[in-house]
Amino acid sequence: MQSKKFLALGMLLLALTLVIAACATPTAAPTQAPPTQAPAAQPTAVPAQPTQPPAAAAALKLWHGQTGAEADALAEAVKKFEAANPGTTVELLAVPFDQLKNKFTTEASTGGGPDLLVGPKDWIGELAQADLIAPLDDMAADAGLNNLNKAAVDANKFQGKTWAFPESTEAVALWYNTDKVKNLPKDSTELLKLAEEVGLGVNTGFYHSMGIISGYGGKIFDDQQKCILDQGDGTVKALEWLKTAKGAKNVIADADGGKLDAAFKDGNIGMVFNGPWATGDYEKALGEGKVAVAAPIMMVPDGSTFAPFLGTKNFFVSANSKDASKTAAIKFLNFLSQPDTQAIFVKVGHIPSNPKTPLDNPVLKGFLEQTQSATYFPNEPEMGAVWTPGADMITKVLEGQATPQDAAKAACETINQANKK
Repeated sequence: MQSKKFLALGMLLLALTLVIAACATPTAAPTQAPPTQAPAAQPTAVPAQPTQPPAAAAALKLWHGQTGAEADALAEAVKKFEAANPGTTVELLAVPFDQLKNKFTTEASTGGGPDLLVGPKDWIGELAQADLIAPLDDMAADAGLNNLNKAAVDANKFQGKTWAFPESTEAVALWYNTDKVKNLPKDSTELLKLAEEVGLGVNTGFYHSMGIISGYGGKIFDDQQKCILDQGDGTVKALEWLKTAKGAKNVIADADGGKLDAAFKDGNIGMVFNGPWATGDYEKALGEGKVAVAAPIMMVPDGSTFAPFLGTKNFFVSANSKDASKTAAIKFLNFLSQPDTQAIFVKVGHIPSNPKTPLDNPVLKGFLEQTQSATYFPNEPEMGAVWTPGADMITKVLEGQATPQDAAKAACETINQANKK
């Protein structure tokens, strides 16, 4: 019995020893996880969200000489641009037009002035040669030039570069009051005859009178920008017609455009020569549909179609505009090139430069017809020397101080002397 107990105890100790040995032996890890074994879940790291810096504020300065309905349209466009471009502000400064170019030239020449300047195309040569404005060719697409009528863009070329953004085109034409005028004149003789009944306003300033001068064949420059107003008989015939008009019954012949506008808006005269910029004011005064534009008249005798300057209402980018302000300026030009924006200016009589802009206004359609016979508006800086002598030429004839021949000769002598021709 004793021996059996010792045997049983020995077998129990052996079993315990085997169990302990088995627990101490490491188990080999599998070379890869079984197909059904999912990897241990790891906590998902939330990526840091990049902080977007707010758009850099841009202050855009814009100088202009517009008044009345035109100024209101510009303000409306600016307001919409600011709403579409948060962080960008446009500071508008209205300067009397006769002071605008001098103010810009003075301040821009010392590094100041605005980012954008609104002005006519005859400033191109002078401002470009003085390095005060920037050419737009390298930024044509960004500025929206590709959206515009090519002829309008090309009208602003000088020495192979494009120097201005043409917001619209313009030309002088013959307005009439539809309540007063029922049968339109076909030529300059019929015009003065009709004026006896309904009244006529003739602006004798050089810009407005150029349609008559060109209509009779007069020209300002030759290919070398030498004045030739005194060559041929075109300018003489134009001056003679202006003098006849001044002495005609019910004709107001004056260089004061405001005086003529007032007479037309008050109904004292039924016809007046003016540009599309007057549309808003005329329609406001007389009523929409009560004003219209006559087909181009013929200048007789021995003349051709009334041929006013083809102008463009331009936005210039200052050479001093830099960085965020310049970027904003270019973006604003692109905004101006869009049909919806151009429609704002159509309401005040601007002829749109984007051909996709809806145009159902018969007044503007009339101006479009007149532009087909328009004459070249020189971009050359020599044009700057023309305005005062040209105006004096007309004044001397109308006041009886000189014959048309002598007045034209004196004007060219002054112009050529100023331009060193």
